[in-house]
Parts: sequence; C-alpha cells; structure tokens
Amino acid sequence: MARYAEKRYSQRMSWVDPVIDEIKTRFEKEISAGKTLIIRDEKTLSGRVHVGSLRGVAIHGLISEVLTQQGIKNEFLFELNDFDPMDGLPVNIDPSYQQYMGLPLFKVPAHEAGAENYPMVFGHEFEKVTQALGFPIKFYTVKPLYLEGKFNDVIRQALDNADKIRKIYKEVSGGGKPDDWYPLNVICENCGKVGTTQVTSWDGTNVTYECKKLLVKWAQGCEHKGTISPFDGRAKLPWKVEWPAKWKVMNVNIEGAGKDHSAAGGSRQIGARIVKDVFNYPNPFDIPYEFFNLAGKKMSASKGLGASAKEVSDLLPPKLLKLLMIRKQPNHPIDFDPEGNTIPNLFDEYDRLSDHYFKRHPKPEQQFARTFALAQIDTTHAPKDLWQMRFTTLSFVVQMPHLNLIEEAEKLKGSKLTNDEIDALNERALYVKKWLDQYAAPEYTFTIQNGVPEGFTISDMQKVALSALAEKFASTEWEGGKIQEAIHAVKTETGVEPKELFQPLYQLFLGRNSGPQVGWFLSTFAKEDVINRLKSATR
Repeated sequence: MARYAEKRYSQRMSWVDPVIDEIKTRFEKEISAGKTLIIRDEKTLSGRVHVGSLRGVAIHGLISEVLTQQGIKNEFLFELNDFDPMDGLPVNIDPSYQQYMGLPLFKVPAHEAGAENYPMVFGHEFEKVTQALGFPIKFYTVKPLYLEGKFNDVIRQALDNADKIRKIYKEVSGGGKPDDWYPLNVICENCGKVGTTQVTSWDGTNVTYECKKLLVKWAQGCEHKGTISPFDGRAKLPWKVEWPAKWKVMNVNIEGAGKDHSAAGGSRQIGARIVKDVFNYPNPFDIPYEFFNLAGKKMSASKGLGASAKEVSDLLPPKLLKLLMIRKQPNHPIDFDPEGNTIPNLFDEYDRLSDHYFKRHPKPEQQFARTFALAQIDTTHAPKDLWQMRFTTLSFVVQMPHLNLIEEAEKLKGSKLTNDEIDALNERALYVKKWLDQYAAPEYTFTIQNGVPEGFTISDMQKVALSALAEKFASTEWEGGKIQEAIHAVKTETGVEPKELFQPLYQLFLGRNSGPQVGWFLSTFAKEDVINRLKSATR
C-alpha cells in the first residue's frame, strides 16, 4: 500500500511535496502517456456534513492543485452518496422521519425547501462550503451510476465471487460472514427499503431475497420475499465491497482515507484485497489521515457531535479554513476548540507565515512561505503583501465603541491603509466579531470601566509608581511607543515589579489583570482622562 514518506517531510517544504513525488513515481507511465489521474473522495449524506470531512477534501484537493501546477492532468471527483440506507436520525431532524429508516437516502423527502431529496439538503450545503475553498472539485451522486448500469459488472463479479469475498473478510478482519451471505442489498419491491434485505441465492441472472423484519436494529423489514434482477439500480453493494467497486467503476488512481478506515483489519485493507482479487483493479494510491477533533472529541455526523462544515466555515475566512486543514501532516490529528485559543492562534499563524513569504521575517524559511502560498484560495496569482492588524489587537478594538477601526489601524501601521488593506481589515473584523459573539473565552472580552472600579486597592509602592506615571504622562507624546517608554522609565525609577505596575493599569480601565499591549491600549484614551484616572486611584 502506497503511503506518504513521513521521514522526508522535514527535508521538504510541505507534506504535499513528497506525496506528489510518490504519485509521479507510481504513475510515471500514465503521466507520460498524458492520462488524466483520477482523485476521489466521498461523503454519505446521512446528516449535515461535519467539518472533519473537510480534511479529506483538503488533502485530495491540495494534491489536485499541485499536480495541476506541475502540468499533470488530473480530475478530483467527490461523491455525494445518496444511495446508502437511512440508518440513523440526526438529533436536529423531526422524529417523524423515523418512518423512512431503511430506505435508500435518495427516496427520503427533503426536510427543507430547495433540494430534490433529504440527502441533497446536506449535499448542496457542503458543495457551497467546499467551493469557497477554491479546490477543483467535480461533484457527483452515486444513484445515477447504479441506474445507468455502471455498477452492473462489479455487482456480477461480487456475486460470482461471494465465497472469495467472505474469505477476504475473515482473513483481513477476523470477522467472518455466514456461508449463505451474499455481498448485495436489494431494494425491496414491496416496501422500498434497502437496509433490511438479505440475498439468499444467485443463479447468474437473478437473486432471491428476503426483507427481514429484524435484520437490523434501526429499521424493520416488511418480510416480503422475491426474485429480481440485481442490475440497473435495483440493488446496491454493501459498503466494504462497494468502496473498492467504485475504484474500478470510476477508474480511481488516488484516494486516501481516515484513520477509522485505515486501521489494521479495517475497510481500507479489505477493500485493497477485494479490488485486486475480485475486481482485478489496482489499489489506488493511499494517503491515510488522522481525525479532526473538536475539543478532543472525534466529529460524528450520526450522533450530532461537533460542528458542521458550514458552521465552522462561517467562523473563518476561506484561506484560514484552508490553512487549518492543510497545515499539519495528514497523519497528525487536527484539534479544534472554538472556545479556546484555536482561532486566535490560527490567525496569528497565518500572519507569521506571511512574514516568511514576504521576507519580513529576519530569517525567512521556505517551508513556511510554501505553506502560506498553498493556503491561498486563488493559486494562479501571487498573494498581495498587505498590512494586517493582529487578532488580539483587533478583538480589542472592535469592542471599543470610542475607537475608529481604520484610524487605529493606520496609527499602528504608521501610514495610510491601501484599499486592499481596508478590505482585508474589514473582513477580518467581521470574523473576529462573529467569534467574540459566539465562542470567545472571557479573557478576550473587554468592558471599559467608567471610573475607578469598586474595590480597587493597591500597595503604597504601587501608589508611588502610579503617581509618578501621572506626572510623566503630562509631558509624554501621546503615542503607543512613547507611552510604553514612559511606563518602563517609571518602573525603573521606582523599582516596582512589572506586573505590580501593569496590573493596576488594566484594572483601572478594564477591570481585569491583563489586556492588549499597554502602551497602545492607553493611547486609545484621551491623555487627560488617563492622567485623571491615575490621580483618582492614588488619592
């Protein structure tokens, strides 16, 4: 099984580069012949698509982007699976939908206007999220492929080799199937369910089947028995057989899988054997990848845990969402905690990477510049060098009704903002406000105090230092850097510990012990107001 070479990562610019090298080596003949490499991924639309599914999209999408940049023909196909049985009811769906359990998803009616059926409510939402990331994705649904007979040959091969598939299950996973088990689920002619049927025989033309009442826990069959042709959309393959069948049907060359599928004895290993021994097709190039964890918990669509791809995409600009998904090696998990420091740290990381790309960093590193370039949505044009206000500073400014965002930005930059910088600043401010409104921890929220807070107390030494600071400020140019110099001068003159001086300053104006850089912070208030507040506090 082809896997990315982790040992080479530290010697290259990004995890994607050694992966591309391995792909070029494996498919050298196909590339030389001008063949289009097929990259594929999929998601069963059993509920809102969770943000963890974006990791597979990003990994496959980035491979597609880089192959294209290197002149290698490829196509990234993403399947919106609408044929699996409805086997679970998401927590936000009306309980009346329990009546559809066991039906193929495409037969379940839409619960929102504008979609042709239940699964495509989620499919259309996911398409919009991924399109914002700029990946070259061609979406398709699997139902038409079955109806058009594209799966007929692999269905016949699976039924003809049922004993071989049973043997593969046992050898790879240790979990055997009964001797009378066939790798197919018929759509019941009576009740229309696909999750409750069991094939009992195959004569080379037709299958006999039973729609069993208690075959599964999540749906009840109607107990109908029948004989039917398994072709042209009348039946579907079970997941562990259908997956490798899709590789052959779609001519797939490259397809990774999450940790749960890639474990020893898991569905990927079973699929690798089935595709080779039953369908006579090579196992696609594999990129196993770790989970996307929300506050330490694996995302789960069926249980309603975590956040949807749409919800998280609403919290981050597309390039930040893309960076979140591509910055780590595939075999490292992504931990995302919107209520913690994940989002502030992500913005800061983007800004640090930009310093390397634009060579503002004293020792720019190519691998960081490379990651910044890959995170861009438009990869056909070089990114613009824009001044950006840091996240923590911006999160403070947008909470201060007395501050003008553009004016404060220009003070910090030291010159006028360009139109592009104004647009970038306003966009970032929009996302900062969303985060503050929905998830921000108390350490990021600020309220200006109207006067000396009730219960404010300081030591005699702190009174001396604050009094000295009030006098010093009277002759200080009211600018962040100069204010900071005055504070440090008073600290040195009085011998007070830094925190013994900084903490009361934050307490006087914010009612807390910490905040943004103190010199700039105080510069946002009128000089006379700051001096008067200090005098009131030391009386």
